[in-house]
Amino acid sequence: MYIIDITLHGDTATEEKVAQHRAWFKKHFDEGDFVIVGPSKTKEMSGTIITKSMERAKLDEILGGDAFYPNEATYEVNEIDAKLVKNNIDN
Repeated sequence: MYIIDITLHGDTATEEKVAQHRAWFKKHFDEGDFVIVGPSKTKEMSGTIITKSMERAKLDEILGGDAFYPNEATYEVNEIDAKLVKNNIDN
């Protein structure tokens, strides 16, 4: 699994680019690549994605499809080995 923090560079976040970015993460959520997606409540123009387990090359391919990749956002990728996961993690 990966936890990815994405921070958009504010001067490049046009409405069109943001719409493309949202369509990108919705597509990968619907396909099951992303298991949690959401905007940050503490840091402007940023959000977090948690992915299912996959090869890093596959993740890099997915990230490469984002409208802001590679120069219009910062992508901090942290691979984790999830040992405990709640069934209803939003509670």
